[in-house]
Amino acid sequence: MVGRLRSFVSRRKRVAGVAQRLLDEFPPLRDAVLQALGGEPRERYRQWIAAYDTLGEDDLAALRDESARWQDAPLLSLFVPVADANDDVAQGFAESLRAQPYERWELQFVGATAPAEAWNAALESSASEFVVVADPAVALRPHALFLLAYTIRRHPDVLVVYGDDDAIDEEGARSDHYFKPDWSEALLRCQNYLGGLVCVRRSRALLVGGFEEELDDDRAWGLFLRLTAGAPPQSIHHLPFVVSHRRATPAHAHVDDGERRQRVARAVEQRLARIGERAVRVKPVGERSYRPSYVPAQRPPAVSVIVPTTCRLEMLRPCLGGLLERTSYPKLELLVVVNGSRRLGIEQQAFLREVTADPRARTLFFDDDHRSFNFSRVTNWAAEQARGELLCLLNDDTEVIESGWLSAMVGTVRQDRVAAVGALLLYQNGRIQHGGVIVGAGRVAAHAYAHEPHGTTGYHDRALVDQDVSCVTAACMLVRRDVFAEVGGFDEALPVRFNDVDFCLRVHAAGWRIVWTPSAELYHKESATIGGHDMRELEEAFRSELDLIRRRWSDYLDHDPHYNPNLSLDALQLWQPAFPPRVRYPWRQPGRAQVTPAPPHRRRAIR
Repeated sequence: MVGRLRSFVSRRKRVAGVAQRLLDEFPPLRDAVLQALGGEPRERYRQWIAAYDTLGEDDLAALRDESARWQDAPLLSLFVPVADANDDVAQGFAESLRAQPYERWELQFVGATAPAEAWNAALESSASEFVVVADPAVALRPHALFLLAYTIRRHPDVLVVYGDDDAIDEEGARSDHYFKPDWSEALLRCQNYLGGLVCVRRSRALLVGGFEEELDDDRAWGLFLRLTAGAPPQSIHHLPFVVSHRRATPAHAHVDDGERRQRVARAVEQRLARIGERAVRVKPVGERSYRPSYVPAQRPPAVSVIVPTTCRLEMLRPCLGGLLERTSYPKLELLVVVNGSRRLGIEQQAFLREVTADPRARTLFFDDDHRSFNFSRVTNWAAEQARGELLCLLNDDTEVIESGWLSAMVGTVRQDRVAAVGALLLYQNGRIQHGGVIVGAGRVAAHAYAHEPHGTTGYHDRALVDQDVSCVTAACMLVRRDVFAEVGGFDEALPVRFNDVDFCLRVHAAGWRIVWTPSAELYHKESATIGGHDMRELEEAFRSELDLIRRRWSDYLDHDPHYNPNLSLDALQLWQPAFPPRVRYPWRQPGRAQVTPAPPHRRRAIR
C-alpha cells in the first residue's frame, strides 16, 4: 500500500500514487514497464561504451605523453599466479600487458598451487613498493596501469587501489559491467568485490602476514581482508573506470557446486576469525557471494525500540505483537510514543494498558503544542527517555517476520565504526520496499530494489548481502545511542521528509559507517503514521524540506560513494549505465564525451 505522504505533495504526486498502486497490484505489469524504460541491458551497455568508454589513438597518446613527463613514475610489480606460464590464459594476460602505454612495470609469475611460502618469497623479492595482484584470467584495459600509477602519485599514503570491471567474450563484445562502490568493508566480507586487478602496498601486505594457506585456495581475498582491517578508509581508493575484463561465462555454465561453495563459506569463516570477527556461520547466497551471521555478545547491549504512533490499532497491534511475542532478543525495552493522547478512544486506551502490562514496555505521551506533526521532534524527545545503549527506530506499520531480526542488526552494529544498521523491508505482497537508500537518486534519495521480488539477487548479488550504504530508512533503523547524541539526533527543521537522509549523512560526516543487512527482515506496510493534515500545509512543507536537503547536501547528492557514478540516478533505471556518467577520465578535457575512436581494425585490440 502506498503511503499517504506520496499523495500529499501535489496532484501530480496523487496521480503517480494511483499508478504506483496499480503497478504494485500487478507485478508482471511493473516488470514489463521497467524493462521498456530501461531497454535491453546488453544493448544499453553497448551504447554507453560507444559514447563514453571507447579509447582512441589520441587517448593512448595522451597516456604516453603524460606518464613520460612524470619524474617519479612508480614501478608496479605484477604478481600473477598461473598453473602454466605458457597456457592460453597466461598468454592472453601477457598480451594485454604488452599493450599498456605505461611502461614502468615488472612481471612475476607464481605457481597457482605453490605453497604460501613461495608466494611470500616472491612478494619479498619484489623491487617495487606497489604490487598488483592480478588474476591471469582477466585482460587489462590499456589505461589500467596508468590509472594505478596516477592514483599512487596523487595519494602517497594509499594502501589499496581497485577499479571496475566487466566481461568480454571471444568476439570482443563487452557485457555484465560491475560498476563498484567506493570502499565497503561489509561488502568485502561477503564477496571479493575488489576484483581480479588490485594494487596493494607491499610493506603493508608483509606486515599483515602476506599470503596464507586458504581452504578454497583464494589467497588474494584473505590478504585483502587482513590488509584493509582497521585501515583508514581514505587509504583505500576506488577507480570508477572499467580497468579489466573478465572472461564471459556462458549462462549454462553457472552450475551451483554445493560442495565447493560450502568450502568457500568455511574459508570465509576462517578469514573473518583472523581479523577478529567470530562468525556463527557463513552461508552461500546468490551466484558468487556469502553472508555471515555474527555471534551475539555474551552480555548483549540493551536496545530501546522507539515506536511513534497515533494508535491506529489495525497497524499497531501486529507491530507490537511481533515485538513482544516474536522477537528473540533478550534485552529489549519498548517505548510506545503516542502522538496526541487527547484523541485516544476507549479501545485504544485499553490496548495500551494491555501492552504496558509487559514489564518491557512503556507508553510515552507526546502532546505537542505545535499544530504540525514533527517526526524528528518526537524521535529526539523519545530518545531522551530511552534507557538502552542502542536505539531502534521503528514505524508502527512494520511487522516482525522472524524472531532473530533484532539480534542480526545488533550483531552488525557491533562491527568496527558501524553507527547504524538498516533492515530488509518487504511490502505485504512479498516484494521489496527497502534494500538500503541510494542518495541522489530521484532528486534526493530512492530505495534500492524497490518492488523487486523477495529473493532477487540484485546487482551482482548485492540485494542478498551486507554492505556499507550512505543511508537507511528510519522506518527500521538501529543506531548507537552515543552516536545519535553526538550528531544531534534528527533535525527538527525536517519534520516529515528526508530527516533520515539528513541524519545518516551527518553520521557519515562524523566518520561513522552505516550498513544495510538483509539478515533482518520485516514487513513495512508503508501507511501514514502521522494522522490527518491540511493538504496545502503538507505541500508547502515538502517544498521546504526538499530545498533544505538539496542545499545542505548538494555535493553528496551528486556522488553517493556507495553507488557508482557510472550508474543512473533515474529511480526507474537504477543499476543501469548513466547517460552521461558523472565521472570522466583524468586525461580528457571537461565536456568531451569521447575522443576520436581508433580505426575499426585496431578497435578490438585496444578496448
